[in-house]
Amino acid sequence: MTSQSDLNTTESLESKDIRRETYCQQHKNAQVSVNRSESYKERLSNKRIRNSRRKTSDPSLSSRTNEDPGELGLSTANYTGSSSSSLSSGGGFDSSGTSMEQVTSCVALSTIGTNTHSNAANSHQHPNKLVQQQANQHSQQESSQGTIGSCSSVSNTNFWSVGQPLQRQWNFESDDEDLNEADWSSIVPVEMLAALTDAEKKRQEIINEIYQTERNHVRTLRLLDRLFFLPLFDSGLLSHDHLQLLFPPALISLRDIHGAFEQKLKQRRIEHNHVVKHIGDLLSDMFDGKSGEVLCDHAAQFCARQQIALEALKEKRNKDEQLQKLLKKSESHKACRRLELKDLLPTVLQRLTKYPLLFENLYKVTIRVLPENTTEADAIQRAVESSKNILVEVNKAVKAAEDAHKLQNIQRKLDKSSYDKDEFKKLDLTQHRLVHDGNLTMKKNPSIQLHGLLFENMIVLLTKQDDKYLLKNLHTPLAVSNKPVSPIMNIDSETLVRQEAADKNSFFLIKTKTSQMLELRAPSSSECKT
Repeated sequence: MTSQSDLNTTESLESKDIRRETYCQQHKNAQVSVNRSESYKERLSNKRIRNSRRKTSDPSLSSRTNEDPGELGLSTANYTGSSSSSLSSGGGFDSSGTSMEQVTSCVALSTIGTNTHSNAANSHQHPNKLVQQQANQHSQQESSQGTIGSCSSVSNTNFWSVGQPLQRQWNFESDDEDLNEADWSSIVPVEMLAALTDAEKKRQEIINEIYQTERNHVRTLRLLDRLFFLPLFDSGLLSHDHLQLLFPPALISLRDIHGAFEQKLKQRRIEHNHVVKHIGDLLSDMFDGKSGEVLCDHAAQFCARQQIALEALKEKRNKDEQLQKLLKKSESHKACRRLELKDLLPTVLQRLTKYPLLFENLYKVTIRVLPENTTEADAIQRAVESSKNILVEVNKAVKAAEDAHKLQNIQRKLDKSSYDKDEFKKLDLTQHRLVHDGNLTMKKNPSIQLHGLLFENMIVLLTKQDDKYLLKNLHTPLAVSNKPVSPIMNIDSETLVRQEAADKNSFFLIKTKTSQMLELRAPSSSECKT
């Protein structure tokens, strides 16, 4: 009988569409296996027995003994990309129609899909990378799109079925075997354990924690890819732009980087019979130098716009019943351990915050246990400093992305109609670097609600009115003249900020050249000092 891999390369497009329809129907009926009493090995044994019985009545059935794709709910043997019919089924749920993003991009995507199918190298490429490539091509062609005819089925077929076949089955249950060896001492020979000092045991506990938490982290990265990204990719329920926000291509890179690091840690433990003599070289190789820069770049790309993507996803989940069902199905899988997608995605940044703490603890105990081994201590110290620097850079990227998003929202709601200075009529806040922002009130007139924006080169005070931000002159009784105070002040030697002595939440904003002064109140003393 022809193997599955041969079928993937020889069947016609028509037969592939039939197989995709069959998959969608199976996906719709399959239930996620949660809290089942029988073990994975028992289920596999029962599956083989059922197959054996069926073959006695129907010899034409396939002789494959692999686990049924529906057994794990969302994973399948080849998890083939959907055709246009899979969009209507929403990857297993009934759909009301094609989304606006899919309709408006039909012309571009049909072209992109055709080009992708013609490239044999893309046939085994991960969909995450293809989403990025196609999004980039689509953005270049988007301006020329003016027709939204009846091409949606063609574009959906090409876009959501590119890069097939891709092996996507992942055995969560077998991955759980020996996942948590919290008691490392139980696998160490008794005589070897007895020879260790208390300090050395503490050192081995920290090394074991580094390994076990890294193993858990790799598992989470795989879970995000296989249990969330791939089903969302195949369902077509999210636009490729939103998919890129939630699951940047850096997810695959991080999975590979951390996976390789975990395997090196595992191999070192085996080589040293689980009493690791030295580990500093592995830590410095991972976090210092060029490899550390690569890790930092991928982590920054993954984390930067994550909160923005989660907020957009939350809004879409509330409106889209099919999306809610698909995500609930993924989140109910026991591999998620009762965590939702919004809890799993931040684990990348959380892991980066954990490294410096673990490495510092390891360094402190290492210089006590191995005072003569300066090479080991120096390597661990480099890992401490490098992991801290990586965390700082990633946090900077997150803040920059969130600030840019915030300024885009404010710019969209900005009303400049009442401001008479022509030089600021074309003010674009997104072109400036935001340092800090927050709510303020005029102390002498608390009814006036302001939103202060501190940039590197200027201060902007916007008047809040309903859902808009007004760029308008401010009137204050503290002004020596009757001239109103401009809402835009350059940061120079003529601009002074002084905290009010009697009220720690208030401060004065003074323009010495025009003898103007604003008395403003912040929500807290910490905000006032900032």
